[in-house]
Amino acid sequence: MNTKKNIILGILFLSFSGAFAQFKTTIPLNKNVTTGKLKNGLTYYILHNEEPKDRASFYFIQNVGAILEDDNQNGLAHFLEHMAFNGTEHFKGKGIIKMLEKNGVSFGKDINAFTAQDETVYNISTVPVNNQKLIDSTLWVLHDWSGSLSLTDAEIDAERGVIREEWRTRRTSDFRLKHQTDAVLYKGSKYSKRDVIGDLDIINNFKYQELRNYYKKWYRPDLQAVIIVGDIDVKEMEQKVKTIFSGIPLMKKAAVRTYETIPKHDELYFGTASDKEASSTVITLRYIFDEPLVKDSLVIRKNVMNSFYTNILNNRFKELILKNQGSSLNLSSYFGGISRLSNSYNISASAKKGKSLEAFEEAYTEAERLNRFGAVQAELDRTKKLFISSYDDFISNKDKVDSDSWADKLIDYFLKAKPFLTAEDDYKQIVGIINSISLDELNAYAKTIQKPTNQVVLVTGSDEDKNSFPTKEAVVNVMKKVESKTLEPYVKKVNNAPLVAKELKPAAIKKTFEVAGIKDAKGYILENDAKIIVLPTTYSQDQIVFSAYSKGGKSLVKTEDLSSAEIATTIAKSSGLGNFDNIGLKEKTNRKSCAGESVYWRKYTRFSGKF
Repeated sequence: MNTKKNIILGILFLSFSGAFAQFKTTIPLNKNVTTGKLKNGLTYYILHNEEPKDRASFYFIQNVGAILEDDNQNGLAHFLEHMAFNGTEHFKGKGIIKMLEKNGVSFGKDINAFTAQDETVYNISTVPVNNQKLIDSTLWVLHDWSGSLSLTDAEIDAERGVIREEWRTRRTSDFRLKHQTDAVLYKGSKYSKRDVIGDLDIINNFKYQELRNYYKKWYRPDLQAVIIVGDIDVKEMEQKVKTIFSGIPLMKKAAVRTYETIPKHDELYFGTASDKEASSTVITLRYIFDEPLVKDSLVIRKNVMNSFYTNILNNRFKELILKNQGSSLNLSSYFGGISRLSNSYNISASAKKGKSLEAFEEAYTEAERLNRFGAVQAELDRTKKLFISSYDDFISNKDKVDSDSWADKLIDYFLKAKPFLTAEDDYKQIVGIINSISLDELNAYAKTIQKPTNQVVLVTGSDEDKNSFPTKEAVVNVMKKVESKTLEPYVKKVNNAPLVAKELKPAAIKKTFEVAGIKDAKGYILENDAKIIVLPTTYSQDQIVFSAYSKGGKSLVKTEDLSSAEIATTIAKSSGLGNFDNIGLKEKTNRKSCAGESVYWRKYTRFSGKF
């Protein structure tokens, strides 16, 4: 797990049944984004970005997904996503893919889509911008996705087999477990019946008109957005969008886009799930809470503290695991969305064989200790330093953020009103919040995270272990036991010793050499025959990357030692260095880029129920 990715992702992360939910933010949109709404309701966002140079990415967002299917349409939202590549008004048959691939934009890599419970997103990425005909054609593809799919009988029947194969291959152990636990997590909600991939019987037998009905009802401009990010002339692109998309009609009596809720409950819900391929038993305690309709500065501040809280607790978990004296294989805490209107705080324990209840007690005990006594100043200081270094890294490399990453943030802005600021404004806001958080504020807030209502406990594991799964009563008793027992406050041990205690004596350079094919690289051979290659680069500011290799490896190991060789690297990496254990070493070296890369370098990880 990449620390810095999860830090910023965590930072930048209602309930009335069937009601229309209007997501808003009080924080102004990035001033560099050109945005507008056409008379037919379609929204557009256009942003100039030069990474990669001479390329642009085009996204088409539908604020609809599987949750809006009727029971006889289960799976058709995802089916329809496939059909978007099987013929439209201006691109017959496989015309979209043929046209784009002829111009170097490849299907799968650059052309893709996904369907989730609440949204459907299409993208055409890294399109060359020096070909105006190609740019226009790409915009017409997006236009046709809005309301001009062919949906012929023959193409629908041909795609049934494709969906059947995807249905088969998607049924992994994780999927099968999730399918079982969703019935508990989403009890009383339509989410428990919509896994996106759908019902195979419906896929095989639905009448053509059912797919067309869903398309006509929900694929319409007032629920759609066009996002274009790349090395483009923004004003020229805006005019093209207005010209091409303004003519899409909006039906007069459009269905209201409602949002499904998950019913509140005082009782702790409990469920188990097993699968023959599951590797270990995991107990997860989930606290369900409403996702705020209005994203303001207070919500951002709470998200920062959520990230502080989980970062501190996860570090305590790591210390327990490294001791290897307990019952846990892994412990974790995290926040994660489970629907458009609901979020969750989670405590999860992966157990050693036959030790699931004991592992859960270890996790819950540390969560209770943090809830009861709070963090200590050294933990807060370390966390602030880590978070700020992550943002320092980001702001130093803001010009290297690729267009798809910025597009991901605009998707969240359109669908969920998640704030999207300029890099400079974002840095100023978040770092300002980080610096202003006091230990008293964090510890007071920590006491509000675990609430006595809307709790769900899920136990998953292998078929062979399911008979030994703990019962609901046993889990509840562990929680009561931990809450009532005497605990000692956490004590943070800080190792202030130097990383390298001895004075290092440099080796003399015996010889220098050029590196063939890499003009700026310089080679050195030291007097001990170590070969060093140095390559200066401005790609990632404030970061130095070291790699070391030596001849040998597993090829030189005796057969009877291969098992040990397989895990030697993992053990070495988790063993620390000198007088520092693994966690102490990370804290000692926690500067600028040592802890990992910023979230802005990643493609956003979307909803787990996407296809």
